[in-house]
Amino acid sequence: MPELLTESERHALFPVTREWAYLDNARRGAISMPAAAFAMHYVEGLRDGGVTAWPEWQEVWDSGNAGFARYIGADVDEIQFLVNATESFARVTLGIDWKPGDHAVVWARDYPGLVRPVLDLKRKGVEVSLVPDRADHSRPVQDALDAITEKTRLVAASWVDFRTGWKIDAKSLAAACRERGVLSHIDAVQAVGAMSIDMHDIGCDFATFAIRKYLCGLDTLGVLYVRRESLQHLQPHTLGLFSVENPFDFEKIEQPLAAGSKRFALGTPSMVQVYSLKAALELHARFDADMVFARVNEIAGETMRLAREAGYKAFADDWDAAHYSQIVVLKREGKLADEKLQDRLQAAKVAASARQGILRIAPHWYNSRADLQRLFDVLA
Repeated sequence: MPELLTESERHALFPVTREWAYLDNARRGAISMPAAAFAMHYVEGLRDGGVTAWPEWQEVWDSGNAGFARYIGADVDEIQFLVNATESFARVTLGIDWKPGDHAVVWARDYPGLVRPVLDLKRKGVEVSLVPDRADHSRPVQDALDAITEKTRLVAASWVDFRTGWKIDAKSLAAACRERGVLSHIDAVQAVGAMSIDMHDIGCDFATFAIRKYLCGLDTLGVLYVRRESLQHLQPHTLGLFSVENPFDFEKIEQPLAAGSKRFALGTPSMVQVYSLKAALELHARFDADMVFARVNEIAGETMRLAREAGYKAFADDWDAAHYSQIVVLKREGKLADEKLQDRLQAAKVAASARQGILRIAPHWYNSRADLQRLFDVLA
C-alpha cells in the first residue's frame, strides 16, 4: 500500500521526522504536532486565565474520555484516566479481596511494571506462579493456563511484549480464564495505537493503557479499563476527592462511590495530558483506522524483510505470523554485537533501542521506507 503521508505531511505532523529516522516508538512515541500544540494551548490558557478556563477543561475531559472509550471499544463508564499504566494496574492488584493462599499467574519476563505488583502480593499471602518464556521467546496462552490452580484468582499478561514483540492471543486467554472462574488482566500499553482494539470483543476483566507510546501523546497518563460485569470483583484501595458520586459536595464527606470505573479516581486529573490525548485521537480520526493499522503491519513487515535480506535473525522468524506485532527484535549477533551500535545509531540520527543482546525496532504508521533504509545502512 502507498505511504499514508507525503514527506511534507510527515514533517508537519511529526516534526521528529525532519531529522530522525524515529523507530523507537515502543520506548516513547514521538509526540505529534497537534498533540503538542493542544497541550500548549492548555498551558497558555492556565497561564493567561487560571481557573476561568474550567468550562473548557471539563469539555476536553469529557470528550477525551468518550473518545478514548470509543477508540478501544469500551463504554465510557468502564475507563478511568490515571497517572500511568503501572498505577492503573495497582488498582487491580490492590482492589481484589485477596486471602492468604490465593494464587496469581504472570509471565516471568513480562514488563516489570506488571510483574512486580503481582510479586508484591506475596506480602498478602498470595502465591505467585512465574511462567517462563519458551526457548524461542514465545508465550503460548496454554502455558499460563497450565499454571492455573483451584486457588488462582488472577492471570495478568502483556498483549504485546516490550522485550520481544510477541503478541498473545488476548481473546483466547480471557475466554479460557473466564471458563475457569479466573480474572484476567491485559496490559495493552504496547498495543493501543498500533492495532485495532475492541475490549468488549476481547472480553478480559481488566486492562491498562498508556498514551505515550503508539498514541504519540504526553507522558504520565494511563488508563484503567474495568469491564462492567467485572466491577464487582474490584474495590478502590483508597478513596479521594473524585472517588464518590458528587465530589464537589464538600459538606457531605461520606457518599456512595462514583459510578463504574470513575470510583478508582483519586485527586486532580492530569489535564495537559488529556489535551494531548484528545488531539492525538483526532489526528488518528483524520485517516481510515483500517488503513492506519494496515500501514503499521506493512512497515513492520518491511522491517522483517530487510532484516532477513541482510542476514539478521529476528525472534519472530521462529513464530507463527499470528503472533507478529509492530515490534521487530533482532538478536545482537555478528555485526549487531558491536558494543558501539547504539552510539552509531545515535550519530546517524536513527532512533532504535540496542540493549542487552537485542536490537528493538519499533516503527509506526508515519515512518517511511527511507527511515528503514537509513537504519539498515547504519547496521551494514
